[in-house]
Amino acid sequence: MYTLYWDKGGANMATHALFEALGVDYKLVEIDLSKGEQKSPEYLAINPNGKVPSLIHHKSEGDHLVYESAAILAYVLDQHPESSLAPRLNSPKRGPYYQYLFWMASTLQEAANRWAHPEHYLEFNLSEDRVKSLSYVVDKATQELARCWQILENDLAKQGPWLLGDSVSGVDYHLFMIAYWSRRYGSRAQDFPHLKQHMQAMLALPSIQSMMTQESLTFELD
Repeated sequence: MYTLYWDKGGANMATHALFEALGVDYKLVEIDLSKGEQKSPEYLAINPNGKVPSLIHHKSEGDHLVYESAAILAYVLDQHPESSLAPRLNSPKRGPYYQYLFWMASTLQEAANRWAHPEHYLEFNLSEDRVKSLSYVVDKATQELARCWQILENDLAKQGPWLLGDSVSGVDYHLFMIAYWSRRYGSRAQDFPHLKQHMQAMLALPSIQSMMTQESLTFELD
């Protein structure tokens, strides 16, 4: 049994969809970011970063806590090796699996965060032009997003339809999550043809459809 602390359409999307793909028992506990619930003493006791998602895995020997979206995804899939959604430990694809997961978390997702929340990356004083500074952060984030999308576009063109080749894996779920966020960004995943095909294939998965229905999300690929 898993408990996932989440916010609708946030960094929990990939794990939520994987729960559906795995057919495991889970419970969602919504953290209302608009009310600052992620900074409450009760939640900070779970995740001292004051961010979502966080996962508690309820096991017979006790509860296991994991936070950070990529770490949660990797942890959950390691509990279910029979799913084949993560390459075996001795598989030659295990390295690229780690590579994509960590790179997306540290590079692609960081650029997405800078685009969506530029105010978190600047400190202002009275002499600074706030609008100009924020615009600069967003512009640089847009350039970095475009660079990252092009890397993934090239990889999918060479080895697709999935990031690891001919079968879907957890890294495809993580990519879909960030691609979904990018629908409103200055540089969007859906504007790259192979990435758009990837997103269409992900949207056809019952696990993604179930997650999006539960989170009341829609995604139109224009």
